[in-house]
Parts: sequence; C-alpha cells; structure tokens
Amino acid sequence: MSDLQRLQTNAKGFSILYVEDNSALRKNAAKLLSKFFTHVDVAEDGKIGLELFRKHHYSIVLTDIKMPHMDGMSLSKYIKKIHPPTKVIIMSAFDDKELLLEGIELGIFSFLKKPVNVTELSTVLHRAILEIKHEYNTKVFYAHLKDVFDYQSSMVVMLNDTKITLANDKFLDFFEYESLEDCRVCLHDIGEKFLEHDGFLYNDETSNAIETLKMNEQKLYHVKLKNRDSEIRHFILKYKNVPEKARYGILSFEDVTELNLLKLFDANKDTQDRAIQDHKSMMNLLQVIQKNSAKIELHNYYKGLSVTNCGVITKIEKDQVTIKTTYMQQKTVQIENKLLLLSSALPYAIESNEILKINFEKQEIVIKSLKFMKTSPITRATIRVVPDKTTNVSLFLGENKFSGDAVIEDISLGAVKLKLNAIPAGLDKESDIILDIVLELDKKPLIINTKATLYKKTESGHNFYVVFIFKELKKSNLVKYITKRQMALIRELKGMQNG
Repeated sequence: MSDLQRLQTNAKGFSILYVEDNSALRKNAAKLLSKFFTHVDVAEDGKIGLELFRKHHYSIVLTDIKMPHMDGMSLSKYIKKIHPPTKVIIMSAFDDKELLLEGIELGIFSFLKKPVNVTELSTVLHRAILEIKHEYNTKVFYAHLKDVFDYQSSMVVMLNDTKITLANDKFLDFFEYESLEDCRVCLHDIGEKFLEHDGFLYNDETSNAIETLKMNEQKLYHVKLKNRDSEIRHFILKYKNVPEKARYGILSFEDVTELNLLKLFDANKDTQDRAIQDHKSMMNLLQVIQKNSAKIELHNYYKGLSVTNCGVITKIEKDQVTIKTTYMQQKTVQIENKLLLLSSALPYAIESNEILKINFEKQEIVIKSLKFMKTSPITRATIRVVPDKTTNVSLFLGENKFSGDAVIEDISLGAVKLKLNAIPAGLDKESDIILDIVLELDKKPLIINTKATLYKKTESGHNFYVVFIFKELKKSNLVKYITKRQMALIRELKGMQNG
C-alpha cells in the first residue's frame, strides 16, 4: 500500500488547516488535501489562519513560513499555546538553522522544504496522523486504566522504574496529594515512604525496596506507611510486571492494620509507633479542650502534699502547651519541675517532665514532652509526706545493722521510701527487716520500731531507692504525725504565696 493510499485510509475524520499566501498553491493544495481529510480550510496569511484555528482547533496545521501580517513561526507559537497536541508542519524555501532550532524548541512536528512533492507531503501527513492516533489511544488507555485503578478497594500504583506514572485516588488521598501530577513531582521513590520495621520491606544502606520487589515478582511483602494524619498503617504489598511494557510494574497495597500483626514482627517498634499515635491523639484532645475553653485540673506534690488547682489552655504550638493557672500551682511546678494534667475529656492523666517557662506575671506555664500515664500517682490510696529534717532511720537485716547512709524520702501509714547509698547484702524482694524510725512530733521524739517487708527497689545515679511495707505497726501516733506534717506544709505553701 502506497503512502497516498495509507493517508487516504487513515485521514478520515481528521481536519487540516493550510496557510499559504500564494493563491495558486493554496488552490491546488486545498484540492489535493480534500481527497484525504474530512475537513479542510485554507488561509492566505497567519492572522486569518489564527482566527480560523481559534474556532476549529484543527488536528494538523500546514503553514508557509514567510507571509504578510503574521509569519508561520508566530502562528505556530499561538497554536501551541492554544492547543498543544496540534501537529504543526512548516514549509520554507530557505535553509535556516536558527529557524529549525526555534521550531524544535517550540515542538513543531516537521519541516518541509519548498517546493514540496506529493510523496514527501503524504509521508509526513500520514506520520502526523499516526502519532495523533497513538497519543489519543494512549490517553484513552490511561483514562480507562485510571478508572480501573480507582475502582480498586486497595491502593494501586503503576511505576516506570521507580517513578510513579499512575496512582488511584485511594493512594493520593492516603498521602494527601492534590493530584497525580503533584504526586509525581513530590515522590521520586515510593520506597522512601516505607518505614523501618523488623521483617518488613524498606530502603536501607544495602538495598532499595523497589529493586527488591522487581527481582521477586508476585512475592508478598510487609510494609509500614504513615498516612496524611500521621497514623501508622500496615500493608501487604505485591508487585507485578506489566506485560510487554519493559520497566513498568504495578504495586498493590492491602491494608491489614486491623489484624494487629505489627507487634509479632517487632514488639519494640510497635510500642514506639503506639506511643507516637497516643501522642497525636493526646494533642488532638488538648486542642479540643482549648477550643471549648474547658478547665483542666493541674496536679503536683509539694513534699508529698497534694496541690491541685484549675487551669486553662491558652496556646498549643507544635509540641508546646501554654496553661494559665494559679500562683501556688506555678510555685509547686517550679519546685517539682513537672506537672500532671487531668480532664474528663482525657482517658488518662498527662505528665510533662519538661517545664520550658514559668511566667508569674502572666500566671502562665509552658510545658513540653507530654505523655499519657496509664497509672498515675494521683490515684494512690495513701497520703505520703516528706518528713522534716529532724528524722533518723536504721534498718536491721537479721542480726546485722545496715552501716550505710539511709534517708527517708517519704512516709505513709502503710510504707516508707528510703534513699540508700548501698544495698544491704541479702536484701531481696519480700525480705523481712526491722526498721527503727525517729520522727519529731510536738517537739518530742516519735519512735517507730516495726517489722517491714521490701516491696521494690530502684537505682538512680549513685543512689538506691527502696520501699518497705510496714507489718504489725500501731498507727495512732503516725496518723498524728502525718496530719500535723500536712498542716505544716500547707503553711509553707501559704507563706510562699504571700511572698
């Protein structure tokens, strides 16, 4: 089949604009082109040609370069701005390298040197039509493929090497990309989104996740991703090559988060992820409390004395929270260097161990490093107080007296917490000992001699902290001591408040 025959077969349904200032050439060309194209228009210069193009958006424009009013290159620039897919073919009687380079940069489909013979013209026109059809078919294919992708219940992505060429709406929504183009610009390697987790697929110093997928087509992998709301999600990932499309592949993500499998692979990492999730939820709840101007309860201990006052959240900025509260609460926060927050809107108490700023003039506290406390000292059953300095304690394990330094940290009706510079030999959990404690009550010594059992011990720096549970203790005198000690601490606080 000749080029003319192929052109006649394929040009049906296509339109063409022929722009030429030579009337004889224009007449002959129009007659020839009408044998192939469904719609043919002619114009004697670029200005008229542009007016016609604005109305009809022709599939192909065949134009001379040298014309009055507007030349062919200027016409081509307008056409490419109005409708870039149009195939523009420029005819010129001159060999002009600068013109050729300008045309290439502009996206001109082809250049023909005058005089143009029919065979050469038909070949170029047929090639332009085939490219138009290919672009159209590709566009239809991707539109259909996008519809198929969007119909999927899972996230689906098509890759060319590591670059995303197609992604369904579920994927775009997951990462909060406004469009596919936005995704292509921002995400150069999807493997960068895979989070580290033991037994999971992710980029590291020795391997690239996408390359691993390509070498193991159809194999299932576990991946962990963080969505637009910073939630950690667990997916089963599968990669499949696209038939007859080298370097192309399709990734499908099946969300299995609800199966709670993450801790089976890496319990420590799962705990960290949950802490991150808890922190985000906590900050969201605090923002709700702030928005509603709801009061919160602030809690501290001053030498064991519970100090509780109301407060209002005035600002939340990143991980910092500003709270307005009373002077007394500010002072106890300053002394204890930490703070507990409570609210009916919170599932647990919130602890902050990082006090950034205390502004007594504005009655504000700025805190950071917040975390939920699943168990809280606020809920402790007994009152514990820090004794005054006129105390003494000795402990005996069997017949042996502990010879190290021992200081009472706090005392309650049921237990005492001691700070030791060493652990007595043989002291284990539930070990029985004898405690001799000397306190001062009404300016007289209050001596407590009792059996006790070790409840727990911890180490901090060079010191050890041990808690002993009292056994067979007569509590009447200790009740008086704790009550009077509380009253003394209240007077101390009021003294600070009064300056």
